[in-house]
Amino acid sequence: MENDLKTYTLPQLGHLIDGLGQRRFLATYLFQFIHQKDAVALADVSPLPKDFRRTLAEAGYVISAIALAEQHDDPDGTVKFVFELADGCRIETVLLQDGDRRTLCLSTQAGCRMGCLFCATARIKFERNLTAAEIVDQVYHARRLFGTIHNLVYMGMGEPLDNLDNVMRSVELLHSPSGANIGIRHITLSTCGLIEPIRQLAEQSLHPRLAVSLHAPDDATRGKLMRIGKKFPLAELVESLKFYQEHTSRRITIEY
Repeated sequence: MENDLKTYTLPQLGHLIDGLGQRRFLATYLFQFIHQKDAVALADVSPLPKDFRRTLAEAGYVISAIALAEQHDDPDGTVKFVFELADGCRIETVLLQDGDRRTLCLSTQAGCRMGCLFCATARIKFERNLTAAEIVDQVYHARRLFGTIHNLVYMGMGEPLDNLDNVMRSVELLHSPSGANIGIRHITLSTCGLIEPIRQLAEQSLHPRLAVSLHAPDDATRGKLMRIGKKFPLAELVESLKFYQEHTSRRITIEY
């Protein structure tokens, strides 16, 4: 949504505010209230002049919010959230707790196109990609209920690299020191092995950790388990991972 202020990075907000004839430093207030203080309406952003808030509202700008539809708590401390999006789609997010450390497993799509045999999401009809705002809002809901989120893993519903632009926008928002300020080494993207997006990820300005779902050591077995294995042989996947490692100097996790 182009009018959703939750999707704007801090530089983008600065450019927007410049264009509306306001002082650029107001962008920092707006960004902080959205990404640190969980503002869900322009009226919540008290440092902005009322006239300017009215100008933004009249221009159609909003601060979106997903809705918590269900919460399931397990005795081991694991919590599953079911969120409902504005169009009625539902997604799941899982909080894992290890002592005082909290890891959140994020969804990036409503449904999934990859069709992996062992994955429950593969049996759900693919609806659409999530926006960056819908991705980060999963973090903000969990943070409000349970406190600081220390680690993020993009391995919930959907294939993160099939929604690369919105995923990387969400990473930038969550990593920003003016926002949630989550260290880039505490953010992991998990992929079933999309070759070209792995190469594109290597050329981004931010490099989160990369995890690859392998699940089989040979093309024949992998192709039976994962539809993507029929399209991209393991040799091509390995070359893309070498490319990523050479360009980022980051270790890659192999999931089996």
